[in-house]
Amino acid sequence: MMLKPKTAWKEAAWIFGLSRLAILLSIYLAVTFLPITPPGSPVMFRGPLKCSYTLTCFLLSGWRWDAVHYVTIAHDGYTLTPLTAFFPLFPLLIRGVGFLLGGSVMADYAAGLIIANACFYSALVLFHHLVSKDFGHNVAKYALIYLAFAFYGIFFFIGYSESLFLLLTLAAFLFLHRGKPLDWWLAGLCGLLVALTRPTGIVLIAAFLALFVQRFGLRTLLTRENWWRKLNAFLSIVLIPAGLLIYILYQWRVLGNPWLFTIGQARIGQRFLAFPWVGFITAIQLFISGGSVVSLTDTVFTLVPLVALIMGWKLLPLHYRVYSLTTILFVLCEPSQKDGLLSVPRFLLVVFPIFILFAIWSKYRRILYYLMIPSVIFFVIHTMLLASYSWVA
Repeated sequence: MMLKPKTAWKEAAWIFGLSRLAILLSIYLAVTFLPITPPGSPVMFRGPLKCSYTLTCFLLSGWRWDAVHYVTIAHDGYTLTPLTAFFPLFPLLIRGVGFLLGGSVMADYAAGLIIANACFYSALVLFHHLVSKDFGHNVAKYALIYLAFAFYGIFFFIGYSESLFLLLTLAAFLFLHRGKPLDWWLAGLCGLLVALTRPTGIVLIAAFLALFVQRFGLRTLLTRENWWRKLNAFLSIVLIPAGLLIYILYQWRVLGNPWLFTIGQARIGQRFLAFPWVGFITAIQLFISGGSVVSLTDTVFTLVPLVALIMGWKLLPLHYRVYSLTTILFVLCEPSQKDGLLSVPRFLLVVFPIFILFAIWSKYRRILYYLMIPSVIFFVIHTMLLASYSWVA
């Protein structure tokens, strides 16, 4: 049955509104009842603002960690090497919206919140369209709920690039799903923008290739049949690495080093290339030796999408499987010397097929409770922890 276009907007609206209400209430409880202890201001960026009153703490609850980095880049540019770890599209949008709001640091901070939430609502709408076409309305509804109330869903609210990344990725998949000649180029353009948002965006190439093979068939891939359609689709894939190339050229021309972002990543998160299991080993060793709770939670919440993908492998279309697997491997192959799986659960938020699997399994009421209740509980806990300046991901 074909759903009316308004269905996605309405379904996304109440889920979005309910999740934002839960976030605001959780933040209010945190700043009211938990001790707010901002860390000392780091040298490398404009540090978190201290707050003395509940209302101030509430309004500045999104002034945390990477959100501060993005505001710094938007306001001052790439003035310090570590900041080059953060790709330019999101801070460019912050700068544009922040200019309309007055151009101050706090205007850029507000712009980050506005952009993140506008992108997330739009992502929910596209997600509903995408899932309902392949899996039906009920699965789409539950997938939206799981996404909005994800364990680390707070990062779709504050001024981080996760919402923008997810929106552009879903848009690319939606265009690929339609599959018309122009749609391949529109999907490629979205891929270019994704690659300008986070380095992980480059893995969309694998999903493109998987769908390309699916669409045209492996046996007829090298035949003359529909050769111009095949060439059109294949050439559009070039747009994805072009996004990364644009940032590399910018660093070369303006900052003098085309690979500066790799140095920035090494300094910000102490990241390095390694086998995908190295991060797990480091995190487990840190937990055993020092009882690090963060290492334990990072390990658990990294295993959740990995185990879910393995269990639900056959339930997903090939291009979803390829996208999920390559994204997870890409992230795991850049562990942190500091904490093994540092921020990995947050990076995996954009692996949207995992939420489709949760929704498919939720047709069984018992499994629904086992998935939904922990998701909402940790959604609230992580929101409150972040509001009180505790490290989350």
